[in-house]
Amino acid sequence: FGTNKHGYELYCVLTEYDLVSLPLSYLLLDTRGVQEEGKRGARLTAWFTALRDAGLCPNVVHTDKDFAAASIAFKRDNLAYNHHLCLWHSLRAIDQHIRGKVRATGFDSIDNSRSSIRLTALPQYLHFLSDESDWILSKGQTRLCTAEQAGILRAMIKRHLLRHPLLPKVVNDDADAPQALMYETYEEIHVSSIREMLDFCRSINQPKIFRYFWSNWYRPVFRNVGSRWEIASLCGRADSSGTIPISRTTMRLESHWRILKKDYASRFVKPRLDVLSYIIFTGLVRSRIHLHLQVEAGREKPSVYKDFVRVWRMCAEAVDHHTILKRDELYHADKDQWLCSCPSFILNSRYLCKHLVSFYSSPHPDGNGKFLVQPPPSFTPELFQERLPLIRFRDSDLIGPATVSSGIHLSDRVDDDDGTRSLTYAEELASLELLPSEHPEAAEENDEESMELLRILHWATGEQCESNPRMQRDICRFISNQVTFIARFKRPYEEAMGTARQHPSIL
Repeated sequence: FGTNKHGYELYCVLTEYDLVSLPLSYLLLDTRGVQEEGKRGARLTAWFTALRDAGLCPNVVHTDKDFAAASIAFKRDNLAYNHHLCLWHSLRAIDQHIRGKVRATGFDSIDNSRSSIRLTALPQYLHFLSDESDWILSKGQTRLCTAEQAGILRAMIKRHLLRHPLLPKVVNDDADAPQALMYETYEEIHVSSIREMLDFCRSINQPKIFRYFWSNWYRPVFRNVGSRWEIASLCGRADSSGTIPISRTTMRLESHWRILKKDYASRFVKPRLDVLSYIIFTGLVRSRIHLHLQVEAGREKPSVYKDFVRVWRMCAEAVDHHTILKRDELYHADKDQWLCSCPSFILNSRYLCKHLVSFYSSPHPDGNGKFLVQPPPSFTPELFQERLPLIRFRDSDLIGPATVSSGIHLSDRVDDDDGTRSLTYAEELASLELLPSEHPEAAEENDEESMELLRILHWATGEQCESNPRMQRDICRFISNQVTFIARFKRPYEEAMGTARQHPSIL
């Protein structure tokens, strides 16, 4: 929104190739003069259908809630298809609803809930809900949740949405130590999540809140309406539990829009459609293709890998004897499958924790209680996997100097939100623990190869060039397309220097 002066909405389909986000298609849409129900969804579906007919057949699609119906166009003739809602958008919508930040749309769906919790509508493992129908359909409290209750609910559903049959069951510090990693099936994850939510909503006497969660986030397939749990949770479809999507959010796309507005279109206030299209295809798209070529040639590393290195080093600094003791006796971390049952493992989008990193550590030779930790593995496009092991590398990929642990503390507990006040936008982003490559407000990193050339050019065109005509001609001779260069940068230069031409006003 707000990208052009004509009020058109701008949409984009991004894909990840070699861990680099690349735009595949853009859509400019204006439905203000169309009088029909579902006008936006029908046109988005037609767009996705055209992409599918052109050969786009994704296995995993992430959208916010507004695109849930339209993205079903990719499902036809694609048995591996999984559609997931953006985790951040989901948590944001939940927080706004339970805290009353936005006006509720529609109505309290008692009739819909009554129909969907009948025995005939429920799978067998959820039959217990029909026994709770009297309370679920009751009025209960009419006031909103308190800030503390809302914080508990938000943290609870975050844990629920991140569970997956391939990931071990989380073990808390105060729990009894299990004998090995414990796993849950798709049905066990679903039913235990619903039971926990039901028990908490009952404890605060909020059946209306449970009906909201049931209808929008936990409900399985009902009549001709698809499952809400399948698209909201990391589990996806019951028959696709053998894979875990690498991404969890659409923050890459949010960052894509930020780069467009702040880095490429910052000199324009809502440009015309032709100017916007020129900026996108000559600036933004070319920069993404250039980055992919740099990664493919081994001259650059994708931001996802830089996040991985940053978290690895942070975990390496936290390794100590206590970490290794918990790794072996409480969490039973599995180096070969790259799994750990600590709470921080499931929350980290790169599936890293200090217990797994500690497998690549050894006591410091000085006997000072610190550990030497091997550096992170070198980058390969196959480093992050959708199947076990979630991170694939060989010990020979660990190259470089070892890191000395410094004894910093990384908590193994997942604390609920503070809940004493409403979270700001920045705090909501921070609560999701986004890595820099996923953060929509993170600045794009400089292209070091281009920066080196620009530094040399800055020196060459300095004071020594002003009084040296031969050097001036030599430098200009290296600019192959001088006309395009002047057309691109002359006006911004004049505006920056205050020498832009002022057009006389017409009286």
